Amino acid sequence: MLDLEDLHKTWSIISKNKYMKTDAQVINFYRAVQHGKAIVTEATPETLASLTEDNADIVKRINLLFDMMAEAQEKAFGPIVEKALKKD
Repeated sequence: MLDLEDLHKTWSIISKNKYMKTDAQVINFYRAVQHGKAIVTEATPETLASLTEDNADIVKRINLLFDMMAEAQEKAFGPIVEKALKKD
């Protein structure tokens, strides 16, 4: 079941920290997106289909943010990990 109160609380944290001017805001933003993805992952397709347009937009944006962060991490750290794991 998708906890809409938790979803809105998490989205509020994401919105509040979106400009990430301090290290604390970066950490809060990152954690909120990860938490939001966990909330959304637990939702059933039926629950997602019954969301209001605003809630569905929040779910879509959280998924997009999570995917963008994962892609950025792969670009930033992928070569480092590959080099470290490469057998000489």
